[in-house]
Formats: sequence, C-alpha cells, structure tokens
Amino acid sequence: MKKLISIFIAAVLGFGAYAFAAKKAPVPVNEKCPLSGKAINADQTIGIGVCCGNCAKKVAKDVKGTLAKLKSDSKEDPDTVNKSCPFSGKGLKKVVTVAFCCGKCKGKYTAK
Repeated sequence: MKKLISIFIAAVLGFGAYAFAAKKAPVPVNEKCPLSGKAINADQTIGIGVCCGNCAKKVAKDVKGTLAKLKSDSKEDPDTVNKSCPFSGKGLKKVVTVAFCCGKCKGKYTAK
C-alpha cells in the first residue's frame, strides 16, 4: 500500500512539474522593432492591454500606429503598460505582446 501511494504521489508531482514547465512565454505580434526597423530581441517586450479580440487584431495589424495612441500609465500591473484599451478606452481583457530591438526603444513605452 505504501508503495502504491508513493507511486501516486510521484506521478502527481511529475505531472505538476510538467504543467509548470509547459508554460510558454508570450509570442510578440511583430518581427521588427516598430521604432528602428531592426530585428526584435525576445527579452525586450511589453504587453499592450486591449478590451477585445478585435482591438488585439488592430494592434497586430498596426503596431507603430497603436504605440502612437498608447498611454503608458500602468505602474501596478506588470503585464501591461496601459490601464485602458488604446482604441475604446474600456477595461483590459487581453494582452498583446510587442517586442523591440533594445531596452532604449522599449523604455519609451514603459511607465515611469
């Protein structure tokens, strides 16, 4: 009986470790830096919060234009740089990841 319980516990812990390791980093919607046009660095990303899937599509379609509308004012939430949707002004329900080439470009859109 003890051996059966040990096997069960090991299986549960193993599955938990697998589920934790399977969590993927968010994929940026852009391939080039919206400011410099250079290749992106996967470590230099921001999350732009939007209210819905349609607004998320707008961000993906025009990253540079969205950044022009963006108000970087969210200091509380580490996942997003804005408090409200840049298109509708509504609350945030989705996060779109945008990448930059360097910390200098990224720094222009992080809340201070």
